[in-house]
Amino acid sequence: MRIYAKFIVAITIFTILVILYFNSKTAINIKSKLLSSSHDVATTSLDNKSESKVSIWISVTKIDRGHLLTKFRKFFKSLIGHRGQCRAIFELNVITDNASRPTVDSVIHEFSKQYKETLLKLVHYDFQDVLKIVENKIEPLKRFFQSSKGSYYSDDVFYLSPALHLVAPISLEKAIVVDVDTAFQSSICDLYNVFDNFTSTQLFGLAPELSPVYHHILWKWRNYKGDKYKTQRYPNLNGLNSGVLLSYLERIRRSVEYDRLISPEWISSVVQKYLFKGHLGDQDWYTLVSYEHPELIYRLSCGWNRQLCTWWKLHGYADTFDSFAKCTEKVHLYHGNCDTPIPP
Repeated sequence: MRIYAKFIVAITIFTILVILYFNSKTAINIKSKLLSSSHDVATTSLDNKSESKVSIWISVTKIDRGHLLTKFRKFFKSLIGHRGQCRAIFELNVITDNASRPTVDSVIHEFSKQYKETLLKLVHYDFQDVLKIVENKIEPLKRFFQSSKGSYYSDDVFYLSPALHLVAPISLEKAIVVDVDTAFQSSICDLYNVFDNFTSTQLFGLAPELSPVYHHILWKWRNYKGDKYKTQRYPNLNGLNSGVLLSYLERIRRSVEYDRLISPEWISSVVQKYLFKGHLGDQDWYTLVSYEHPELIYRLSCGWNRQLCTWWKLHGYADTFDSFAKCTEKVHLYHGNCDTPIPP
């Protein structure tokens, strides 16, 4: 009888897990909790209530391509290597695919052994599960801000961040989202503390774009506006770069303004207003929001997203590129966009 009872209990538990798994929204949360509990890397208990938490989000897919593995290794080593005096728990939320996950895990465990003093909690999110949850929100972004299909910025991974509040646990209030081609030079805890500088209206924090890409995109609009806009620089029109993003999730969830700005109607109207032909994914959306509603955006120091790409310097902007790329702030994070090498 005991064996029979155990068999019934096992079947019941298995049935419940199957039901939860195929409920996509529930599945992603249950899955995250189970995986995180089996992948904690720390020298002290993560249940210590006195420790604060920094929630970090990164998308890592198709890492079998060699250059992406190199980037992720540099990113993760810099993240925990520049912990400094910070004693917060680093909750690293990785959105990845099944093929990439073993490689991601091996990198994390390799460097975690070298930096044992870092409190790390690893949480996995399946990329396809995430897409199911956010697809309705990001569809307008893909419609208006996608380059040609098959190109680098056509991948769905470049449209996720504006809908992160739908994926993250409802209890999570703030999150830092970073691209895989970044490397910290300062503690991420210093970046997390920037949330304290947000005004009551700000939902996102981003640094300026350090290339003339939006100056270029707006050429039709500048011509339409007349000689004044053709000859003068307007720094606030240089746009934003989404390689580093502070996302105030709790505010976004209850923001009526956000729901309006993510709608296809609003995006269509502002794209027409600026004669805007975007191709950089979510970054284009943040840039247009900053044009129309600057009160919603906290402008990070360029030092927290020191972009290194020089593509535009070689494509028509040799004489003026340095004026766009200038950043005199202390470098806290390098962003090796355009596959640009990051200084050692």
